[in-house]
Order: sequence, then structure tokens, then C-alpha cells
Amino acid sequence: MFRYKLSVLLLFILTLSITPVIGQKNGIKLPKHLKEISGLIFLNDSVLVAHNDGGDEPILYFLDLKGEEIHRVKIQGATNVDWEDIAFDGKKYIYIGDIGNNNNARKDICIYKINATGILNKDSVKSEKINISYTEQIEFPAIPLNKHFDAEGLSILNDTLYIFTKCRALPFDGKCYVYKVPTKAGSYKLSKNFELYIGKDGWWKDAVTAAEIRDDKCYLLTYNRLMIYEIINGKFKFLKHILLVPVSQKEAVAINSKGTIYLADEQQKLLGGGNLYKIKDKKTNQLKK
Repeated sequence: MFRYKLSVLLLFILTLSITPVIGQKNGIKLPKHLKEISGLIFLNDSVLVAHNDGGDEPILYFLDLKGEEIHRVKIQGATNVDWEDIAFDGKKYIYIGDIGNNNNARKDICIYKINATGILNKDSVKSEKINISYTEQIEFPAIPLNKHFDAEGLSILNDTLYIFTKCRALPFDGKCYVYKVPTKAGSYKLSKNFELYIGKDGWWKDAVTAAEIRDDKCYLLTYNRLMIYEIINGKFKFLKHILLVPVSQKEAVAINSKGTIYLADEQQKLLGGGNLYKIKDKKTNQLKK
């Protein structure tokens, strides 16, 4: 999460020079208490589940498709140090990624696992904990050249969780590390499974802020585009991207069973935001990289 005024000003200037391919039309204002939204999933096609970035209580907010809160649940045994994304297996379990690591110095990264059965009728639920660390990180904080251990993307495929890291390396190299995580509670030392090259145009375009896997496709969000990969025999093949204008602090993506894409951005003084958007991925608007 970038809070520096200079970075925000640069981002504002960039919004003035980009021609939209697919814009976020008909943005719906989210509740004010979700101004730092950083995770979004569909519980079903009519109910979204969201959470804030670090600093909020360990709460999940349930929204209708108009962006209005219909319920909230407190997660027992959890702390929101830096919640960055959320995943749902579509059946029983929700996973909350406390995986933010801006300074690449944390040693308490984890994922909370909760049972979603009947969750709309509960005020609180218990959590189990999946503790993780990265084999590749040997210094805390990592040296600038090796700052690849912040993560803002979490999703699930075939009962395996996937973490997608956010590049903070200096100089910026545009690499996204991908780690696979078991869904069973416990402690795991993870080794990088593979890398995705997002690009070298900087954090505003090529740093991953959210992830969603739906069927045979993986969707990675940045501030200005949604990148789509086809998953073939466990390998991720770049398919296309969708440009998103205006540029804003987009932090969350969710896709329903019909393939409709929903995005959300954080509220910023200069950039605005704090909205929920519905994006239609029309074939005629596909932009090849």
C-alpha cells in the first residue's frame, strides 16, 4: 500500500495521459468504513465478501451487488496486521491472507482459514492458522535488490492456495513470485514454485495488488490493468490484459460464476476511489500484449 504523497501525485499525473481500453463505468460507492478495501470474493452470485487492509479489526464485510453492507462477521483468533487478499474454495472454506509485508521484514506472515458454512447467520467465527515463511528470504528486511516478499494476491485452485508477490525491488524488475500453500492448518516453509514477469514500467503498472483464479484462468490486478493467464497443465500462459482507466489504487478483484469481473479500489484524496466496479470482458476489446 503506497501512502507517500509523491507517489500518489505521480499516479494522478499518469491518469491524464492514458487512453482507456475498458473503463470502470457505473462505479458504486462503497461504505466509508471500507475505504481501505484490499480483498474481495463472491460467497455466491449475489453476495460479496470484503475486508480492509491492515489496521482494521479482523472483520469480514458482506455486501450486496449495490455495494451495501448486509452483514459482518468478526474472526476469532485473528489479527489484521496486513490483510491483503481473500480466497474461497466455493464449497466450505474461506482463506484470508495476512500476507502484506511492505518492508519485507515480517516473520509472522500467515493465512487464516475459516468455515463459511452458515456464515451469514453468525456474528463471529473461529479461525485456524496457516503460518508461512519463504525459503528465498534470508535477510529481514530483505536488501532492496531482493524485495520480493511482500504479497497482495491470494487465490485457490484444486485445494491448493496460491500466493502472488508484489515487486518492491530496487531497481524494479517486474517479477512476481508464485508460491503454493497447503490448505491444512500448520507451519510451512515455502519455496518459490515459479515466477511471472509482469513488466518493468514500475509499481503503478507492474506490481500485483490482487489475484483471482476462476476455472482455467488466473487474473492478476495492478493499478491500471487486469492481466489474464490461461492455466494449462499447471502452467500459466499469458493470454491478454484489460486496461483500466482511470488509474486508481485498485486492490481487489472477484469473479462470479458467469464470468463477470468486479473490482474495488481504495479511497485516496487525489485519485478518488472507494468504489466497486463491474467490468465486462468483451472479446472485441481484448488487447494483446
